[in-house]
Amino acid sequence: MKKIVVACGNGVATSQSVAYKVNRMLAKNHVHANVEAINLRSLERELKDAVAYIEIMKTDKTYDIPTINGIAFLSGENIDEEFSKLVEIINNS
Repeated sequence: MKKIVVACGNGVATSQSVAYKVNRMLAKNHVHANVEAINLRSLERELKDAVAYIEIMKTDKTYDIPTINGIAFLSGENIDEEFSKLVEIINNS
């Protein structure tokens, strides 16, 4: 199954909420992937086998995999657009 990561400071509250929401949306749309909530300290290690990164906290770093705006899944603003991008990434990876 394809892996997507979402990270926040401790990998507990915010990233868990986003991971839960996105996993439900993926299941509802029959997209086979799994979103894992992690802490920022584990990010680079976890990205090695991920197809996308859902970013909640802006950093100065760039990564070699596509990045999705995680704030959309918290606020609801542009959620459909970001979810569509994520599904396209999953389907093309």
